[in-house]
Amino acid sequence: MEITDVRVEKFSVELDEPKRTSAGREFDVRPAAITVVETDEGVTGIGEGYGPNPHIVETVVEEKYRPRLLGEDPRDRERLWDDMLILDTYWDRKGQGVAAASGVDIALWDLAGKLYDEPLYRLLGGDVGGEGSVKAYASDLFWDDPEVMAERAAGYVDRGYSAVKAHLGRGLEADERRVEAMTGAIGDAHLMVDMNCGYDRADALRVGRMLDRHGVYWYEEPLSPYDVEGHAHLRRKLDTPIATGENEFTKWGFRELFEAEAVDYAMPDAMRCGGITETKKICATAASFNVTCTPHSYTTGVGLLATLHLLASTPNCEWFEFDVTEFPLLEAFYAEPLEIGEGRVSLPTTPGLGVELTEEVVDEYGIE
Repeated sequence: MEITDVRVEKFSVELDEPKRTSAGREFDVRPAAITVVETDEGVTGIGEGYGPNPHIVETVVEEKYRPRLLGEDPRDRERLWDDMLILDTYWDRKGQGVAAASGVDIALWDLAGKLYDEPLYRLLGGDVGGEGSVKAYASDLFWDDPEVMAERAAGYVDRGYSAVKAHLGRGLEADERRVEAMTGAIGDAHLMVDMNCGYDRADALRVGRMLDRHGVYWYEEPLSPYDVEGHAHLRRKLDTPIATGENEFTKWGFRELFEAEAVDYAMPDAMRCGGITETKKICATAASFNVTCTPHSYTTGVGLLATLHLLASTPNCEWFEFDVTEFPLLEAFYAEPLEIGEGRVSLPTTPGLGVELTEEVVDEYGIE
């Protein structure tokens, strides 16, 4: 069995209204880069590599990785991972090169599931929870007026979710008004807050003490991902658990977080940090430090389902990040509808990831 082609399909969706995060940041477009691996036996794998510009992902995959992959056996995932990322350590220890390779790796896993006619979680370790579903939190509730955020949070709880994540990070008083409004609206459900790296150490500590008073479930990315010691400092000073890692890469990067005792909930993103192959190793490394993993996912239905299979098959993982926003590139890629109820998402039964790439989706959302 040989790889005959590796290519990237690029997508872009204009949002009805801008999404706002910390420090006044906002975006009104969600891009996506979908990797396709084809073989001489007619089996095709689909993956996703994260990048703010899908043209960059396309260039890295098709110009750098494709020549190395053509003619190779797609089942040799470990060797192909090394060919992409270990041989170029000088250039791609972190960043877009790793993220682009992540999409290839996920496509190879999707292809394996299809080849062996099994949903991917079966190949990755099976259903470790034994329930055929995983517990999900509603993500993402973006910055808005306190009353609006409270109403939306309550709506997610009414739909059965026992936890909601919101984006804050615009100052102590502004954040507290929103935390008070949302915690008052969701009752016994959990509130997680994501600061999108919006604070320095002093402000992060002040805001963290406020979150302690309100019993927030976790404090996500309060600081720059470069400030590992800062996260460790906050973890020592606060009761609210620290969640971070969506902007970290490979097991070596995460080991630095774990050795510094800088994180309670590690958040590897399989579309960035090295694909499914590397994320499984990150989770195993986390387990050796008694750290829980809650993989990050804010991409299309391809990345979301890759995360679902990964989480379902990995023992020290908890909380599936389920995108409840109106984004057409979620359901558009599902090979079968996801069953969602009472805050749990059922595991797919379709071989591989359970995704498909149709001409209709390419025609409607694809870009040149």
